[in-house]
Amino acid sequence: MNSNDQCNSVSLKEHLLAMLAAEHERIEQQRAFVELRFALAERALELDHIEVLRRLDLLNHAHEQARQKEATFVGREVYESQEKEHNKWRDEVNSALSARQGRSSVTSGVAGAVGGLALSALFGLIMYFTKVVLSGFPK
Repeated sequence: MNSNDQCNSVSLKEHLLAMLAAEHERIEQQRAFVELRFALAERALELDHIEVLRRLDLLNHAHEQARQKEATFVGREVYESQEKEHNKWRDEVNSALSARQGRSSVTSGVAGAVGGLALSALFGLIMYFTKVVLSGFPK
């Protein structure tokens, strides 16, 4: 061996210790990486839990609003009974209006006939007086 080889040469023990140190460093880096992954996964679970609670709170609030709004609705049975009563009332009003309109038509017809006869008699009387007055003048 020359002196140059001696300066560049490393003992087997030093070489193995350096390899072990490098391997130990690599293992520590992997361990730190795995711990970071677990920490990030745990934080993601915490954030997800907070988001689920927030959404649940919104849903509960919306559900309560829906229940309050639903309390103002009329039930089907009540609506149907009110609709039947309304239809009955409407039919009664329609029949009363039809009867009144029929009587009104008859009354209007009679009044029209009487009025027409009265006007005819009036015009006839006017024509008669005009004829009498005009016949008295010399021709």
